[in-house]
Amino acid sequence: MLKVLCTAEFDDMWEEKMKEYCDIRRVGFSLTKQPKDRLNEEQLIEALKGVDVFIVGYEKVTENVLYHAPDVKLLLSVRDGPEENIDIKACTKLGIPVLFSAGRCGRSVPEFTFLLIMALAKPLIKVVEEVRAGNWIKENDLKFRRINENSTEVYGKTLGIVGLGRNGLGLAVRAQAFGMRIIGFDPFVDREKMKAMDIEVYDLDAVMRQSDYIVLLARVTEENKGMIGEKEIGLMKPTACLVNTGRAALLDMDALFQALKEERIRGAALDVLDEEPPREDHPIYQIDPDRLIVTPHTAGVSVERITFQSRVLNEHLQNYLKGILPQSFCNREVIELPQFKERGKKLFGVN
Repeated sequence: MLKVLCTAEFDDMWEEKMKEYCDIRRVGFSLTKQPKDRLNEEQLIEALKGVDVFIVGYEKVTENVLYHAPDVKLLLSVRDGPEENIDIKACTKLGIPVLFSAGRCGRSVPEFTFLLIMALAKPLIKVVEEVRAGNWIKENDLKFRRINENSTEVYGKTLGIVGLGRNGLGLAVRAQAFGMRIIGFDPFVDREKMKAMDIEVYDLDAVMRQSDYIVLLARVTEENKGMIGEKEIGLMKPTACLVNTGRAALLDMDALFQALKEERIRGAALDVLDEEPPREDHPIYQIDPDRLIVTPHTAGVSVERITFQSRVLNEHLQNYLKGILPQSFCNREVIELPQFKERGKKLFGVN
């Protein structure tokens, strides 16, 4: 029977369905949900002995791991961006296809991103803290009124989205429901399609200048690392806010922190940092908390995400065994290489 190793969060119902046609074994983080139980390189090499298919969570899958796991013929990543922890070039070099769970965060990331926008628009965190501290008393009416003097509406405001992919468009639809004007920057989008969705596409500088809220949701490439730097932040309105729920590498953190300290922009919300978790003396702790919201890389987290990724990867595996290639194929070029015959092809179309 096909042997499968899973180190990712996985839905129990879909695990039972997979047991009907393969021997699936869950280890480490998959069982405990504790980051400390993610396998290191040595543990991973040992666990992959005799394994045909590896359902990858967050472990680093390096060329060394793949070289010392000659039985592995297929990788299934629960992530929408498997390149974050899998050496895709090494997989291709060794003839191993990498399939992934596209869209698993397609609802949770847009929802969480809009939550951050609203938390910047309204002093939600501040007033909740005051109430919990026992300060909601008659004598403090004026204090609460002053806190709420900074509360703004998002209706009629301009939302600029950098990266109009699945998550970017998901955010656009939600923001439009609140009456926001949507503009965006993405050199790869179909402008006619965007026009039909009532999304105006501009160059990056124009988006930075016009937006009341700027959200970063682009994928990271070598070309766009640090794309939002001192120059781009300098184009923002003094009343504008920046939100990053995409990738930390898109943003020059030092430039953002300096702009916040000097009050050149109104605020920011970050779900991703250049250092996670942040060290004790990280600059985020030196910024006025009324200007900066930081969350611990949780925008994509939801109960429904686990069910989604489990179902999708089960479908990918069944289709692959039938000789059907999914769209969510990270290194499609591998099937044209001779080394594919030695690894991935041994499972392709066997059913």
